[in-house]
Amino acid sequence: MAKSSMRDVARHAGVSVATVSHVINNTRFVAPDTRARVLESIEKLDYSPDAMARSFKTGRKNLIGFIVPDIANEFFSTIIEEVESVIAKKNMRLILANTKETKQREADHLHALSSGIVDGLIVASTMESYKEFSCTLSAPLPMVFIDRSLQGCPCDTITISNYDSIYASVETLVQEGHTRIGYIAGLMRLSTTTERLAAYRDAMEDYRLPVEEGFVQYGDSMSRSAVPHVARLLELGCTAVVVGNNVMADDVLYYLNEHDIKIGHGFSMVGYDDTDRANYNMRRMHMVRQPAKELGRTAGRQILERIECPEQSIKNIVLHSDFVARRSPLLSGSTAGY
Repeated sequence: MAKSSMRDVARHAGVSVATVSHVINNTRFVAPDTRARVLESIEKLDYSPDAMARSFKTGRKNLIGFIVPDIANEFFSTIIEEVESVIAKKNMRLILANTKETKQREADHLHALSSGIVDGLIVASTMESYKEFSCTLSAPLPMVFIDRSLQGCPCDTITISNYDSIYASVETLVQEGHTRIGYIAGLMRLSTTTERLAAYRDAMEDYRLPVEEGFVQYGDSMSRSAVPHVARLLELGCTAVVVGNNVMADDVLYYLNEHDIKIGHGFSMVGYDDTDRANYNMRRMHMVRQPAKELGRTAGRQILERIECPEQSIKNIVLHSDFVARRSPLLSGSTAGY
């Protein structure tokens, strides 16, 4: 039996070939009853459009690249799921590239993905400036930057503000009676790190608390990087610690568990709710909650919009995190353990 063509579908549905094409490629509005008739004809004739042929005609690959710094990080895996859910509704697929927070890996992935194999790119960059980033672009393409902002970036950006949440976390620790509060920061080249650290320093200054030498420790945002830093803060006599991201918060919780240190019993901690080890000690750990799902959905919609309308005005979207304070057993007079 000969394979059905688009012309056969058009004849069967009583519409033009152009209308069938618009239904298949979602390139123009088609009345619901007409669309239903075309889809019914496609099913009855067992018509299967050649994706490769369509890509030659439309110039589309139906692929979106996503460069992420750590695919194992639950924050980014949540974003990936939401992006994929949004773009799948437009018959688009996702190609993932994991940089492990290294500039060279990002440059290699960027060079490959911008060589014409994807229609657009979502990026959580580990670089500092757009000038540095753009040096490895093979060709310009629609892009949306998420989570981290780059200096001089002329593209859509979707970020999460953590300043107010980190500031509020220090306030809460002060209200609990802490005066020696340490901070574990991520990579200093990242905009997320500088914003959060600035909030910590501002709050400490406003409450006239000293940031002694060593009170700010620097991790690298990857697994196990925070373990020696929390140990050092405890050596310095810190009774509370604010941790700058979820991966390092996971490290701190691991260390506390290994050394039988219970949050709320002479020690307080601020972490992030998307950490794998937030199950134990979770009832006592103050948390910063980031809208990862909302960020993912917004990024998915924005890259589709940018692909369809490349000349539209640049958008800079800022979402906001929440600070969730946990009731301290010390403040309530309880000394019960776990």
